Amino acid sequence: MTKRPKYLKGIGVFRGARGDTAWIKIGLPHGATYKGKTYAPYSSLEIKLGNLTSWSWQELEDKHRELQGKADRGEPLEEAPDWLFKDWAQEYLSRAKSRVADYESLDIHVRCHLDPTFGNKALGTITRDDINRWQAQQLTTHAPGTVKRQLNTFKAIINDALHSGLIEKSPLTRLDPIRGIEGRQRYLTNEELLTLLAKAEEAADWLPDFILWQTHSGMRKGETTSLNWDEVMELKDGRVLIQVTKTKSGKNRTVVCTDTMKAILDRQDTRRVKGDERVFPLTKMTLRRRWEKARKDAGLEDVTIHDIRRTHATQAAVAGVDLRTLAGRIGHSDLSMLEKHYAALVGAAADDAAKKIETAFSQSLTISYDT
Repeated sequence: MTKRPKYLKGIGVFRGARGDTAWIKIGLPHGATYKGKTYAPYSSLEIKLGNLTSWSWQELEDKHRELQGKADRGEPLEEAPDWLFKDWAQEYLSRAKSRVADYESLDIHVRCHLDPTFGNKALGTITRDDINRWQAQQLTTHAPGTVKRQLNTFKAIINDALHSGLIEKSPLTRLDPIRGIEGRQRYLTNEELLTLLAKAEEAADWLPDFILWQTHSGMRKGETTSLNWDEVMELKDGRVLIQVTKTKSGKNRTVVCTDTMKAILDRQDTRRVKGDERVFPLTKMTLRRRWEKARKDAGLEDVTIHDIRRTHATQAAVAGVDLRTLAGRIGHSDLSMLEKHYAALVGAAADDAAKKIETAFSQSLTISYDT
């Protein structure tokens, strides 16, 4: 008996106390992953095949040739696991937790709305018809916008599986449209914002600063509530930058602080909670209760925290901020997203542009005619 198999042309035999076992040994010119372990390029891999009596020499040669050929071509040495949706969804969520601001919503979408239908289905067996039937059923008990958000979570998981090579084709093409979603265009006037701030001060000392932060930064609620102090950068020239890392798209962005935001940071520094590294150390329930009281007292029960983000975008556009710059600040991938979700600001900016054009041309034409 020896401690290792003896090999001849990549085929090995190990003679143990319980009998002889067959092995093969292959070279890995491109490296490989096998049984969850990663092997470096130009290393070798020994694979135990089982009892020697179960194999003929020809079968061992054929198996060695098959795997060595895959290794030489850089192909996977084993079939990809047939993932169930529920298992891959948990894999996706585990990676999303550190980079997505509203992780809890994604988790609820998966546990309560997706797993009951798709959880025990293999990823590769989910069809467009399955998704359309699920959509139709969800729409009987949920608002179209809610079902759309659930579907977006489902799409993120499926696209992640596609990019990871677990499925060859996406079932998401040509889905039935979800109708009845009305684009919300609510934003606050200056008078409404002042009233809201006054009532917020009565609800909690920190709430006006939270609202002002949303107004000046244009950040999403989840981005603000998950913002940590180590993501606040003060430069030598006096500028203060916010590194927004937990974003909806998963792509980091930088927000330059206004003077108001700098003052808020100073005040929040005095409100630090031991063991909590967030700039706004609030629970979701605390924020919700204080916010609802303030907006009710202000007579603005139709206003949401996200509407403050719309207010930021609207006022910035009217002030002349370039839309491409604005899209980068608030975290939209392109101008089409900005125009789709903030049609009001595009209209406001267009009105402002029209006034500027009128002024410019009126002056030039008057000069021409006078001349």
